Amino acid sequence: MLTGYYANEIRVARSETPKILALAWQTHGKRISLRDLPLQRLQWLLAIEDPAFYEHQGVDLYTPGAGMTTISQGLVKLLYFPDGFQKGIAKIRQTLIARYAFDTLVSKEEQLALLLNTAYLGQVNGVAIYGFSAAAETYFHRNFAALSDGEFKSLVAMLAAPDRFVPGSSALLERTARINAYLSGAYQPASVLDTEYDGKTKGSLGEESFMAMLRLITGAKPQIQANSAVRHSQPVIPSGPSH
Repeated sequence: MLTGYYANEIRVARSETPKILALAWQTHGKRISLRDLPLQRLQWLLAIEDPAFYEHQGVDLYTPGAGMTTISQGLVKLLYFPDGFQKGIAKIRQTLIARYAFDTLVSKEEQLALLLNTAYLGQVNGVAIYGFSAAAETYFHRNFAALSDGEFKSLVAMLAAPDRFVPGSSALLERTARINAYLSGAYQPASVLDTEYDGKTKGSLGEESFMAMLRLITGAKPQIQANSAVRHSQPVIPSGPSH
């Protein structure tokens, strides 16, 4: 199903992945490893950001609450599009790279370590904040390990829209409250696009058509039931990559 253009994009992405990863670690450093993240917090992170993370192959377009962007796709957007990301064609490239290059070459453990250390988490006085460690120090004036559960959840809640969900804002407080209802099992996402936990049963015609096309070109299949990352996930937390 891949045209010659996209097949070449994937080949280039695969060949450049080692260099891209090396640059990411050189730029951001590794201030947090998976061993710094308690299992309960890892489960919360995955339940909110990517419920089928350990099951999918870079793309998940079925799991309720997952949205259209997995952790793998989010990292591709950050690392493979240094000049900026435009919706549309770039979303197709992002999805194909995540499916056929990034997720096949980068372990799930390294992906999580990259998320913790490179995720964009807003800006203060025009200075962008990258990584959970810097965000903890900037917003809560403490190191990552000293964050309360509520503070950690608020940082995870920011990932969906870091410039909108600013610490202390009503928008972030409301989102965090909905997240708590979801994590407690009191709320079940109504569809794959119900990432705000507000009962969204389906997307617009354009969104649904686009997802259908992405499912076709990636071969994405249903993974796990909604909220299973909260109830059942017991991932083994390794030491992570050495950089």
